[in-house]
Amino acid sequence: MMFTVNAPYRLVRERIRRLKELDVGVEVYFDNRTIEEVDEHHGEETGKILREEGIRCTIHAPFMDLSPGGVDRDVRSITKEKLKKTMALANRLGAMGVVCHPGYDKWRFGENSDLWMEGSTDTWSEVLAVAGEGFPVMLENIFEEEPSNLAELFKYFRTKNLYCCFDSGHFNLFSKISLDKWLSIVGNRIKEMHLHDNHGAKDDHLPIGEGTFPFRELKSFLKAHGDGIILTAEIHNESRAAEAIKNLKEYVV
Repeated sequence: MMFTVNAPYRLVRERIRRLKELDVGVEVYFDNRTIEEVDEHHGEETGKILREEGIRCTIHAPFMDLSPGGVDRDVRSITKEKLKKTMALANRLGAMGVVCHPGYDKWRFGENSDLWMEGSTDTWSEVLAVAGEGFPVMLENIFEEEPSNLAELFKYFRTKNLYCCFDSGHFNLFSKISLDKWLSIVGNRIKEMHLHDNHGAKDDHLPIGEGTFPFRELKSFLKAHGDGIILTAEIHNESRAAEAIKNLKEYVV
């Protein structure tokens, strides 16, 4: 298993020393503005620095206002443009993969899931082509109450490099089915996990063990199927990074 913590791109270089102290990799987040403004050569140089320091990385793509499965073609066009740029930059950085939001929620697409699927297959076909053969693109559960929409996408792209990033905090907030059932549906496509906790009311991004997510159950899954899965302690308080990594290793490894 590989352990990482999250950091925005603009702070990655200044956090290299801290990453080395924690002995972890980094999931680099590009927000919408950064992905528009970032210089490709700066990204390539950042990747070189990370490699020289022995720090592996993944990428989190921008997601605000984007809709990979959107019905509006203009919205999808903007979405594809940003995601394609993220893939190209991820390759320059030497990243191990990119996490993306699928953009599904039942309130917008529940009665039109076929249209969401049509838009999604169009978007991800183009994005995967830019990512390149064998480069993992991982869709993260956000508002999904159950993962059938994700499973349908993974089936459509079963011979391609489209995978799942399981987010424990989002599961704890929105899932209507058990963890075992969820993992039985998409567990074979999981390449990364965002691990953080909450009490089921808001997306607190607490260290593991401080909320109500069933991490002991997840540990059983990882014991059987965890080889090669990237585990990201996704907390939003950098001062608690060491605690988050410690809890991650204690609860799920």
